[in-house]
This record gives sequence, structure tokens and C-alpha cells, in this order.
Amino acid sequence: MSALRSSSRLGPLLVGAALVTALAAVGVDAARAGERRAGTVLAVDPQARTVILDEFGANAERRALRVQVPREALVLLSQRNQAGRDVKDVFRSSSITLADVREGDFVVVEMSDDPDVARLVMITLRRGAGS
Repeated sequence: MSALRSSSRLGPLLVGAALVTALAAVGVDAARAGERRAGTVLAVDPQARTVILDEFGANAERRALRVQVPREALVLLSQRNQAGRDVKDVFRSSSITLADVREGDFVVVEMSDDPDVARLVMITLRRGAGS
């Protein structure tokens, strides 16, 4: 009878351990609120308002990061201003739509308070463009 009690106590313990492990694994790829992430665009879905990035994480580990881009988020294209004369004028940013973001573009994403939602997406290098 004591073996039966032992196994009945072990079941909830194993379920709890499995839940903790699953939650830890899910949290590995989530961005922290307010931080900036960067990577190459793997896919863009303007209708679903999502971008998937190929980014290098800790220990140079590559991973795909899926980010929601709400309508109120800024989407910008940053380009070098060849006529710029000082640090403030070296780059110019222009507002674009999410549909203008292309696979292969390198972007910087500033996360909102929700770690899966962007407040800003900025293209810093277009696919195929030189430095």
C-alpha cells in the first residue's frame, strides 16, 4: 500500500517538473521587453503583421525570432546621407510600410512592453546593398 501512495505523490511532482521545463524552454527565444534585437529578415507577412528574423543569440547561437508589428509601430528605412556634414546628419530615416520590408533586409527591432511585440522596426541594410 505504501508503494501505491508513493507513486500517487510522484505523479503530480513529475507533472510539475515537466511544466517548469516546458516554460523554461518556451522562454528561451522570447525577447525581453524594451530591448533591441537585430537580424536578417527570413519572412514578412504584412496581413498578419509579423516578421521572422534570423538572429544570433547568446553563444553565437542562431535562432528564428517571430515578432508582431502592430499598426501603430514605426517602420523605417535608414539610409546613409552622403551629403551629411556632422554626426546628426549622417543617416536619414524615412517612414515605410511593413509591406516594404523584404526578405534578406537587415533590421533592428525595438521591443515594446510586450516581449513579442515591436514598437519600431528599422531597416539598416537592404539585401544586396553594399556598405
